[in-house]
Amino acid sequence: MKTGELIKERRLELDMTMRELASLVGVSEATVSRWESGDIENMRRDKIAALARALRVPPAVLMDWEEYEKEKVEKYNHARALYDLALKADVKNVEIVMELLKKLEGVK
Repeated sequence: MKTGELIKERRLELDMTMRELASLVGVSEATVSRWESGDIENMRRDKIAALARALRVPPAVLMDWEEYEKEKVEKYNHARALYDLALKADVKNVEIVMELLKKLEGVK
């Protein structure tokens, strides 16, 4: 999938307008439109990072280093949420959660 197609698909999956995405990334709505159409192929690093956060995808997906897979993106978002929680938690609680996750590794 081309980067422009990915941007549009994720934006629509997240029920976001071009204007909303532009605001989150700090660009104009026209820039988002040009990204989606493929008119702008090269993005600045800071915009890639902001766009990845807004679309909730790993930056590597936007840079076409990794293939976009919905399940992988969901895991990425869960991992980000766990990371955010871990930053707020007591170290001992984080260790307990890590041990629980290790025990669940083989469970489906």
